[in-house]
Amino acid sequence: MEPSASTPGMAVPSEVVASATPPAEPRRLAINFLFLTAGEFTAKLLTFASFTYLARVLGPLPYGSVEFTLAVMVFFTLPADLGLASYGAREVARHPDRAPRLLHEITGLRVALTLCSMLALGIFILVIHKSIELKILLALYGVSLMAGPFLLQWFFQAHDQMHWVGIASIVRQAGFAGLVFLTCRRGSPLSYIGFIECASVVGVAGFCLYVARHKMGFAWPWPDLHVIRLLGHIREAAPIGLNELAWAFMLYFGTVLLGFIFPDRSLGWFGASHRALMALHTFVYLYFFNLLPSISRCAALPHKYLLELMDRSIRFGAWASLFGAALLTALAPQLLTLMYGPPFRPASHSFSILAWMLPVAMLSGHHRYILIAYNHQTTLLRCTAISAVAAVLLGFTLVPFYGGPGAAWALLIALLINFALVYISVRQLVVKVPVHRQLYAPLSALAVSVILYLVLARWNVGVALAGGSAVYVAGLVGSDGPRLASFLLTIVRKPPGSTARMS
Repeated sequence: MEPSASTPGMAVPSEVVASATPPAEPRRLAINFLFLTAGEFTAKLLTFASFTYLARVLGPLPYGSVEFTLAVMVFFTLPADLGLASYGAREVARHPDRAPRLLHEITGLRVALTLCSMLALGIFILVIHKSIELKILLALYGVSLMAGPFLLQWFFQAHDQMHWVGIASIVRQAGFAGLVFLTCRRGSPLSYIGFIECASVVGVAGFCLYVARHKMGFAWPWPDLHVIRLLGHIREAAPIGLNELAWAFMLYFGTVLLGFIFPDRSLGWFGASHRALMALHTFVYLYFFNLLPSISRCAALPHKYLLELMDRSIRFGAWASLFGAALLTALAPQLLTLMYGPPFRPASHSFSILAWMLPVAMLSGHHRYILIAYNHQTTLLRCTAISAVAAVLLGFTLVPFYGGPGAAWALLIALLINFALVYISVRQLVVKVPVHRQLYAPLSALAVSVILYLVLARWNVGVALAGGSAVYVAGLVGSDGPRLASFLLTIVRKPPGSTARMS
């Protein structure tokens, strides 16, 4: 293994630092995130509208079957990728000259893995004791996996072409939502949803191929099955993929377990609350999706670059996610009734617990992606595997007695365990990346705003929400206002000499 600037105590020659690629230009990073946020926000609105519509026309019981199917498919979709998307984005960002070859090789690997995953899904469908209608829905979602290798958002990510990533999300979800609104009515068979999924995935795969070929100038990504090179990619990517699979156990095992233990309305209630929070969690994922190339470039520079990037990012994430979690908790019954209708109001118990997964995931994500960027995939896998085992054990312990809220607590506790593990790992293997000093101000502001809310809520809930929010925003402006203003200026004012890098 070659020494790098990321090794503790190793000096870096000044000429190397001067010639190195900057880890992130703040304006480019901000613009990329705005593209991602705009695209994903639109896509999530479409997705949310389509699934809330399905929940209303199907009702809690049939809708629970849909959520069960989607949760099960996570465990077959992730092995079909096996971390190759994150690995490919990292490698292309580091070595742009290898992009054409990596595009073909990673596509070939994903085709082979997809065929294996489809076979495993077929066996699963045969052995489970579920209705024929639900098995058909699972089979149709399995067919949609065939388009997965040609979803090239990872390739756009590696080239900082985040606008194409955002547009691809819109293309997929607009197709899905449009077909749902056109074809699904009260009493429609669940198989309609499976056919709609197949059509939407094929549509976005075609869009990705068009962009790669005609907008970015790369050849058609025909699969390259050169066995020796592909085995090397598998060795590097597998820890990332297995980590993602273990992460899926934390996020989705509770839904699957509920589907086998409580295949009634409680599954639909938990599925609805879980879907709403996972839609918001997507923005956490997108934030780090956008940040990964910048963290990867920090690996070739002294640690101060990583620490500066992480300090700004953690402060932003803490303020935003803590406020969001508190607001969602306060409004849980009203939000679920508004989104899904009165039959889903009981889902607010699970929703209020799951809301706090957002700040935990936002903070721990910094350390998880540092481990990926600094080639510590195996360590990350161990951390996530331990957390996944904890989630499974907690699920078997809590779900049979508490149903949906038990599944929510199992997920939240597992995420906290994961946060502790990745924090310790980054401190030991890379550098100490603190989070406590960035949390003092937002936690203090949150405590004051919650006290004010509880006092005023006895009189008027609307006034209590407004007062608590005002106190929190005042704390933000008073403590980190200058940093926030500096960040906003980087968006509206292009730094000198940045034209060449952004062209």
